[in-house]
Amino acid sequence: MNDSTSRRSFLQAMGTGAAALSLHELAAAAPKPIQGFEETPTDPDTSKGWKSISDRKVRVGIVGYGVCRFGAAFSFQDHPNVEVVAVSDLFPDRCAALAKACRCQKTYPSLEELVKDDSIEAVFCATDAPSHTRHCIEVLNHGKHAATAVPAVWGSLEDADRLLETVKTSGLKYMMFETSCFRDNCYAMRQVYQAGGFGRLIYSEGEYYHFHGKGIGSYKNWRVGCPPLWYATHSTAYYVGVTDKPFTSVSCTGFKADLADFQPGANGYDNPFTDEIALLETAEGGTSRMLMCKGIRGKGGETGRVFGERGSMENTNYQGTMQNLPDLRRPSLPPGVKPGGHGGSHGQLMNEFVLAILEDRKPLVHVGQALNMTVSGIVAHQSALHDGERMKVPHYDF
Repeated sequence: MNDSTSRRSFLQAMGTGAAALSLHELAAAAPKPIQGFEETPTDPDTSKGWKSISDRKVRVGIVGYGVCRFGAAFSFQDHPNVEVVAVSDLFPDRCAALAKACRCQKTYPSLEELVKDDSIEAVFCATDAPSHTRHCIEVLNHGKHAATAVPAVWGSLEDADRLLETVKTSGLKYMMFETSCFRDNCYAMRQVYQAGGFGRLIYSEGEYYHFHGKGIGSYKNWRVGCPPLWYATHSTAYYVGVTDKPFTSVSCTGFKADLADFQPGANGYDNPFTDEIALLETAEGGTSRMLMCKGIRGKGGETGRVFGERGSMENTNYQGTMQNLPDLRRPSLPPGVKPGGHGGSHGQLMNEFVLAILEDRKPLVHVGQALNMTVSGIVAHQSALHDGERMKVPHYDF
């Protein structure tokens, strides 16, 4: 090999190496998505078999575009039966970004202003958790259907009663967008349970792991040091979302990991617990172990398992006496609707809400389910503060 060829090969190799290094640096610099928000790749089969049931467009308002950017994450703007009429966020820059993401021209400075718009018939509240109840009640009181991010209420049994009464009185649709209910495993469990493949559940588990070494930003710091099981629904869905039945009592223990947000005086909740593990009695006489853990490094995600008299299921693997299983596949999504994050549940939740309005029926994760998933965690936290004392859990019929 002559000198010129060697020099040219060396420079080419250096150029390739520099390009690779640059790409590596760019990948390293790109912010990681918040846990659970990793986009599920769009599978062409996601829309296989989808059929339009109506030409009508539900006129939707969307409120909230904070750190999680939930307002645009559920693909309302891509559904053929939806027109995003208006959006809102308290911060003008976020409001403008939400409008752009939803391809919407009309904006309002607050939810309170948006709900006065008579052209809107349904509102998705992607706001801070402490405001969910107040915002949904405001939406319903203005004659509009309401959908909300989780949880349904924030630490208050009184708010749970107020929300239930408002939904019942209004006659409108209310749905909580609990992502676990449309994860493929939980959805499959529900299908088998409804078909009788488990019988009564003897034991069930729901697990939600989300390390909080460096907390996610939040409006007025509502996330800082919040009680773990106030955010229980990703776990409790693996019983309530499967059976549509409530819990009746709970005993819970808490753990205090060495994290800054949970030291004495570090949060506004006077909460010392990073991790809470609850044993709940169910309406069927069985037991559930439900947890939310923030202190375990290297562990993330949501999952669950169910064990019944006639069968059990982990992941989507059924073992039991049922010979002919029902269809375990999640519903088809309209073309263009993205499955989204949290295991491809985002698009499913939005589509379910839209279909419930179009078909005039009760949605999955209706107000009864939403409160039974949420309030059990609120009472569990009280149990943990009282050294695991067993406490009654109120249930909500709808």
